[in-house]
Amino acid sequence: MRQIAVMLLVLVVAAPAAYAGPPLITDDAGTVEVGRLELELDGATGFDHDRDAGGTIDRSSTDTLLKVSTGLYRDLGLAVSLPYTASARVRQGDQLISNVDGFGDTLVELKYDVARLAGITFALKPALLAPTGRYGAGLSEGRWQFGSTLIATREFNDGAYALHANLGYWHHSYRTEEARAANRGDLWSGSLAGEARLLAGLTAVADVGLATTQDTSTSELSAYALTGLRYAVSDHLDLDAGIKVGLTKPVDDISLLYGLVIKF
Repeated sequence: MRQIAVMLLVLVVAAPAAYAGPPLITDDAGTVEVGRLELELDGATGFDHDRDAGGTIDRSSTDTLLKVSTGLYRDLGLAVSLPYTASARVRQGDQLISNVDGFGDTLVELKYDVARLAGITFALKPALLAPTGRYGAGLSEGRWQFGSTLIATREFNDGAYALHANLGYWHHSYRTEEARAANRGDLWSGSLAGEARLLAGLTAVADVGLATTQDTSTSELSAYALTGLRYAVSDHLDLDAGIKVGLTKPVDDISLLYGLVIKF
């Protein structure tokens, strides 16, 4: 089913066989059909500008993600994601402080459609993060991590509009006392997204969310808003693009999102 972004800020979401997808961060309650395979290639280029006592700090990053999803059983899906940071640079004034690249930790997710009530589809998505990234470069915490997300989706007007809501929790463990003191171990998140069909194959999307900030030096939540478009070139190819804006200081000021989904 093709869907398209609608207005946000409603807390009900879901519908049978809904599929949100990129550039949204908020997930939907739908799963890939058994015997089908989806290959997702995503990219993000982010920019952030801050000031401190030492002057200005500018951060820029280019990240990519390869995600493979399939259906294991009726209403049960599996997804495996591997991130790669092509470049993550930090500059203080004109001086380059750091430049990191490499693979991050591998994410394995199961998604199960657990209930359908009053037109809303509910799904549970447990997840496991495997420490495959470069620990020395700061791209991995060097430990197995686990979490879960409760997802709700509701469709309207035969799928022309859809709303999605997520409530997530992650537990992080750390190798050293220093890391445990600097980072929170229990992280919560919540988000809302909408889709609205504009034209045949063209969907507008919008997404807002907030989460516990991992850095213990701040109590400010990490909040974002994004908007974008998804275009179904054919039954086997979707293209997407979007802009994500940081609403609070812990999130990059702006990120450009882009990607494609190939369906087999």
